[in-house]
Amino acid sequence: MKKSKNIISKILLIIAAVIIIATLYISLNFKEQGLRNILFHIGNGLKGTSPSVILTGIIACIIPFSLLLVILSLPIFILKKRNRVSENKLYKINLKYSVVLLMTSFILSYSLLGGNDYVKAVFQESSIIEENYVDPKEVNISFPKEKQNLIIIYSESLENSLLNKNLGGGWEYSLMPELEQIAMDNLNFSNSNKIGGFHQVEGTTWTIAGMTGSTAGVPIKGYANNEYKSENFLNGAYSLGDILEKEGYNLEIIMGSTAEFGGKKQYYKNHGNYKIFDFDYAVANGYMREEDKVWWGFEDSKLFKWSKEEVKKLAADDKPFNLIIETVNTHFTDGYLEDSAEEKYYNQYENVYAHSSKQIGEFIEWVKRQDFYKNTTIVILGDHLGMQDKLYEDNMVENYDRTVYNAFINSKSPAKNNKNRQFTTFDMYPTILASIGVDIPGNKLGLGVNMFSKEETLLEKYGNEYLNEELKKNSIFYNREILEEDY
Repeated sequence: MKKSKNIISKILLIIAAVIIIATLYISLNFKEQGLRNILFHIGNGLKGTSPSVILTGIIACIIPFSLLLVILSLPIFILKKRNRVSENKLYKINLKYSVVLLMTSFILSYSLLGGNDYVKAVFQESSIIEENYVDPKEVNISFPKEKQNLIIIYSESLENSLLNKNLGGGWEYSLMPELEQIAMDNLNFSNSNKIGGFHQVEGTTWTIAGMTGSTAGVPIKGYANNEYKSENFLNGAYSLGDILEKEGYNLEIIMGSTAEFGGKKQYYKNHGNYKIFDFDYAVANGYMREEDKVWWGFEDSKLFKWSKEEVKKLAADDKPFNLIIETVNTHFTDGYLEDSAEEKYYNQYENVYAHSSKQIGEFIEWVKRQDFYKNTTIVILGDHLGMQDKLYEDNMVENYDRTVYNAFINSKSPAKNNKNRQFTTFDMYPTILASIGVDIPGNKLGLGVNMFSKEETLLEKYGNEYLNEELKKNSIFYNREILEEDY
């Protein structure tokens, strides 16, 4: 019995140390993430996650974990060496001590990883979604006679802080000159009078959440009980894909990872029945071998090479098309630096971002040389803010307001009301449609507002703090109408 108590106490001590170190690692390096994001990905599967991302975290935590375990074990070790208590009492003290440490680790994790936000998501009710949601199915939108093709490039973790501070960014120098030039030469919706972008809000802070926010006008909510990993993903939403499918568009999404990760496959199949060209598709169709996998699947040089081939096929058809391209090289931690990338900077992540900017710029220039370009609108969006917060804190100018990048190329709607606006991921949904010439009576879809209009956005109406606090709370309307859960 004594021996078993001793083993149990050691196991509890190790678990407590793991929780403490993991919590500190996440809170120090990825401040914008928390229980809601972690539980979403745990609940919906981690298939396709790059092993290097997990390995980097483990390696970073090994030494701190070992030191903490030694420190936490010292009181028992000292007590045992002094022989001031009986062996039986020592076992009891050891067990109680381990239980207290475990409880302390839970409290620390709850506090630092946003446990209060999770409680709000479960127990507190808000009507903000119900009061502001405009059902796209009820809006009588109309397309132009000659329908415009649409290419959307979701650039992983692309935010405006990475641009030169003189142009609206937060860096001391031009880290991404191609994307700077694209934003200046084309249409950029901005929170300032320079290059800027939209604020991410609750439920839009990771890839699939950013995608659903910008194409369906709704956040990801209901982390504990949802259908996100099933074919019913956001079953009650009516998205960009649903609208384009109804209008006869050919739809395809290409990504360098496995579409199963985070529910992307389920979302794009359920909303538009997109053809999905992901890592699994590339292997199954002879584009590459499974053993040649790098990073999350295949690198962005292959992504853009195969995107050119796919868009040519789409353009050869008589139907209009929507191609969505999702980059992956700039995913944390430190990104994936391809062999062809120039190493201009000391920091690897900076070199990865610089190369990504070059790749996107080259792809845009290639599209402009194609015959189908005159009938094609290109939208470049960051999916969310960068998650490797320390990189930005170490390099940004002081008090910089971080926003997500956007640029609209060859828009069918004229640029107006695009500067000094306060807006969110949701507003990209109707704005993307307006950019291909779609008329939207009322200029609202989902929780989003058409940025080509003068309509007030939710962020302009409520302010950042109030909007986020309300979006953290439970919504019976959302659960019933968007998730289509039974009540």
